[in-house]
Amino acid sequence: MASPNQQPVKRSLDELAAAIYVELVGRAFLRVENVAVIKPEAGVLAKLSYELAAAFKMVEKAAQAASGPQNVGYNVEIGDLAGWKAEP
Repeated sequence: MASPNQQPVKRSLDELAAAIYVELVGRAFLRVENVAVIKPEAGVLAKLSYELAAAFKMVEKAAQAASGPQNVGYNVEIGDLAGWKAEP
């Protein structure tokens, strides 16, 4: 289990697509008469891996933007800052 202070691992699109590809290939094997056969073609799985990785990155970016600091509607003007001056 990850500790609360641990930052999430940032993966590039290529690394994420490769990890997805490995998972897809691992799950796509069929065992027929004691011979391992990949049912879908490897090129199709590779293309699907990149499409899934791109979709994941898009959603991840939106989620990070939504969880960031939000403008709560404060309207600060120059005149407001003048009152903060410390007079000697």
